[in-house]
Amino acid sequence: MARSERRFQGKISADYELVMRGIPHLSEIDEQIINAIRAYTPAVPAPRLNVLEIGCGSGRATTKFLSSRTDIKLIAIDNEPEMLAQAEQSLRDEIKQHKLELVQRDALAYLKSVGDGHFDIVASVMALHNFERSYRSRVLREIHRILKPGGLFVNGDKYPPDDTAEFYRLLPLHLAPFFDTLGPAGRADLLKEVVLHELADLAPDRVMKENEFLREVSEIGYSGCKFICRKNFDTVFYGCKL
Repeated sequence: MARSERRFQGKISADYELVMRGIPHLSEIDEQIINAIRAYTPAVPAPRLNVLEIGCGSGRATTKFLSSRTDIKLIAIDNEPEMLAQAEQSLRDEIKQHKLELVQRDALAYLKSVGDGHFDIVASVMALHNFERSYRSRVLREIHRILKPGGLFVNGDKYPPDDTAEFYRLLPLHLAPFFDTLGPAGRADLLKEVVLHELADLAPDRVMKENEFLREVSEIGYSGCKFICRKNFDTVFYGCKL
């Protein structure tokens, strides 16, 4: 059975911003997602766009999503309380202005609580690859269900290539920046935890390979599916609900 997990407890959560420096191209990934959000035009004009962010973590990307356009009402969810506490601290003004609602809840449980066709956009950065395959499959179906017709799903994430030779060519390029960042910072403890986490992401019951993912979302019913801005293992998926 698909199950919820808390994979960001402990050191990774406490030092999340430092860990994210091990992804040097993360701002480029963010920018592609922001561009997609800015370019989105709802099928039925409305004064507000309902946007959901899955796995908001510390609110790093949440801030950028909120500043991408003025007509966004954003709900950001995460199941790790320490991460949400960081987001609440950094985004307290946006919460007071009712531009943002933070929700501590399991992703699938939250999605199942939402009615059909509620959200214009669902966005996520570096979250879905953490899910076990069976759990992620259910999440992808629920995202499709809660999107409005013409709605956008955009996900910046870890999608290793299906080709084995290319996978192993990119693996050291993917891991090296964590060593370059955490080693000089004197954080061998955190480096160990991050590398073990990264390797667990590539286990057969969890890895989110590029072509497999495309086949799955196409079968679910997403249209216009494509990847843009590949950087080693990381790229941005773009798909819509007809």
